[in-house]
Amino acid sequence: MYSGNSWMGPALRGKTSVGSYIISSKVVNWVNERGREALYINSDSRPEKKKKYILPIFLLIVTASWAGNIWYYYSMQLDKPVFLKHYITLNGNQDDWIELSFLENRRIGKKVTGIELEKLPQLRFEIHPPNNDFKYQVMRKAYGFWNGEENPPMEKEPLIITEATVYYSEGPPEKVPIGEIHVMWERSEGLLESISSGGSSEGTGQYTVIAEEAITLEQVDYSFSDRLNSKFEFSVVSPNGPVTEMPIQLDAGDTLIFDYAWKIPSDTATAFEVYRTNFLLTYTTGDGEIIHDRIPISFNHYLSENQVNWFVRSGGELP
Repeated sequence: MYSGNSWMGPALRGKTSVGSYIISSKVVNWVNERGREALYINSDSRPEKKKKYILPIFLLIVTASWAGNIWYYYSMQLDKPVFLKHYITLNGNQDDWIELSFLENRRIGKKVTGIELEKLPQLRFEIHPPNNDFKYQVMRKAYGFWNGEENPPMEKEPLIITEATVYYSEGPPEKVPIGEIHVMWERSEGLLESISSGGSSEGTGQYTVIAEEAITLEQVDYSFSDRLNSKFEFSVVSPNGPVTEMPIQLDAGDTLIFDYAWKIPSDTATAFEVYRTNFLLTYTTGDGEIIHDRIPISFNHYLSENQVNWFVRSGGELP
């Protein structure tokens, strides 16, 4: 005989299982639907979140770039105009003119408005417009000409001038180093007449002279040789070929050719030196007179953008 419980147990258990299965399926389906909905909502919300950050990030990058450009611009400015170091021989008896080169900022900062040489007031300077433009600076030149009519006579004795009084567009004037200007008072007694001369931007040049009478060339040197050393090379060619030793004899009508080359390092402060130098000749005439003569040497050296940038980044001061 079967009891009620034993007969009903399996049936009820089956129904319970089916019911649980149905309920579980609904729960799973509900969870899946909510998950898909959540994924859909999240996938839609991500671009919105990204958009919220794009503009601030873009503005931050633009601001940083602008600030960096401003910082770099001011870091590439000179504190004040800088005069190159000039090594010049100036003959007062021949009214030689003088040329001073200096760098100044293109836009901001002090500008040079006037120049005076205290030891040589006879020179009146004219400042010319820039003749070489760089990205942040310009190269300008001041030319000094003799103006003795407006100044009292001066003693004609050798001078070495190492500084100039510079006037600016703002602030007081100041004395600044300009190199070495050697002033001398010599009369030209040369017996060598110039035939031709020339120079290139690469630093090479040539000068040719002809002897007006028979002479004996005793010695050839050049001014500022103690500074130049390996920065300058030259050779002399006579009618008999290259001159390797002195003295040599020249007859009237013979020619001498001076070949030379500047060897200025481009990545050192030497590149900011300007030379107006001469060959220094010593020769004797047929009657035994000793004559000292000079032949000019061209200096065609120009600064590049990289050299000027290097100079400014190094502090903008010459040793």
